[in-house]
Amino acid sequence: MRRTLNTLMGRLALLQLLIYVILLPVLFIGLDALVRAYATSTFTQHARAYAGTMARELELGDVLDSGSRTIVVLDGSVESGASSYAAVEVNGRLIGSSVAETPDWVKNRGDDVGFFKSADDTYAVVVPIRRSDIAGTLFLGFDKRPTLTQISAARRHITEALLAYGVASLFAAVLLARWVSAPLRQLRLASRRVASGDATARLGTTSRMSEIHDLAADLELMRSELLGSAERLRAEMHQRQLEQTERSRLESQLRHEQRLAIIGTFSAGIAHEFNNILLPLMLYTEESLDEVGSQQPVRGNLELILRAATRAASVVSTLLTFSRPAGQRQPEPVDLAAVTNEALELSQAFIPASVELIKQIDPHAGRVLGDATLLNQVVLNLCTNAVHAMREGGGTLTVTVAARLRSSSDRIDSFLRPVLELKVADTGHGMSEATRERIFEPFFTTREVGQGSGFGLSIVHGLSQAWVA
Repeated sequence: MRRTLNTLMGRLALLQLLIYVILLPVLFIGLDALVRAYATSTFTQHARAYAGTMARELELGDVLDSGSRTIVVLDGSVESGASSYAAVEVNGRLIGSSVAETPDWVKNRGDDVGFFKSADDTYAVVVPIRRSDIAGTLFLGFDKRPTLTQISAARRHITEALLAYGVASLFAAVLLARWVSAPLRQLRLASRRVASGDATARLGTTSRMSEIHDLAADLELMRSELLGSAERLRAEMHQRQLEQTERSRLESQLRHEQRLAIIGTFSAGIAHEFNNILLPLMLYTEESLDEVGSQQPVRGNLELILRAATRAASVVSTLLTFSRPAGQRQPEPVDLAAVTNEALELSQAFIPASVELIKQIDPHAGRVLGDATLLNQVVLNLCTNAVHAMREGGGTLTVTVAARLRSSSDRIDSFLRPVLELKVADTGHGMSEATRERIFEPFFTTREVGQGSGFGLSIVHGLSQAWVA
């Protein structure tokens, strides 16, 4: 109920009902008084005019000289319906109509003057008769019931009219409320569609009322501004998200490069220190081998020492290769397809029969700036890791060398640039995300102790900077 009263239709209907309740008694009392005054005034004026006319007629003629003629005149008044009784007092004698009985109280009652002065249904009028030779009074009674019936009928009509007006006004208020609220409901439904995310919904209405039309126009303008602001905000947020992602990627790459640079510097220092230790060890061992005969038992131990020192020197050389910056090597044009084929011929020795080698090498792919020996080592290291990943169940090793067009990463001017692509793919067991994060770190390996040094991919990473010839 409260929800209904809080609507525009409910408020207008309630207001109209309150106005009707307040005005109904006032209108009824006013109209009833007007009708009563008009009806009674008309009745009394007619009765007194008739009584005056009849008194003038009695004064001017000789009717009063004869009692029979006087009765005839009085009977005519009653029979015509003009009065309910008629009587005349002449020189103290009361003569009444023979048609209607003259009430006993006519002389005592006197003139009623006002319509509602008497409580009965008769309106008594007393008119003096002025003749020089006669002293008389005319008594007439008029029936008030037809006038009271008219007044009652008028009251009934007024009541019906007021009730009809109330119903019509209430119905008009409801229609007005519906007419006004219909465009408002349109705006509400459209605003709900906008709030739910429908950007195509338009806040408009077909109403011609200037206030509602202006309101719809202002709301539509506000919607357009808000949608524009939201679109700009989404675009800005998307751009910032992209920038943040790029920044995170670059920061991660920078940290990785810094870590590799630190490890490279550290490895170079360790390599030089180990070289200082291994060089005299190898020289003194070789000198001892020259002085010791082949039959001496100690010669075997010296040979073991020399082989261990040589192996250590190889590890140190690998450390120096990893730690040496690319700018310290002098690149030269290298046929990448030829270098790859040469490396694959060398790798045939360690590729088992369970692994199928597929070559997709374009002999006319082109040249790159680099070092042939180091590029050969890159291919060997990649193939070695691929074969190791398929050591249990076998698989396919695919090596591809081809020219490609790749989009430039320049954020100012994006264009396609030619590159040479060397790709080594295998169908092995793959690697976890944690392993992928550390594959380029020196000394990191997933192989068992003694089967890998952890420098293979580190060297590949350090040597993979090449340019198109």
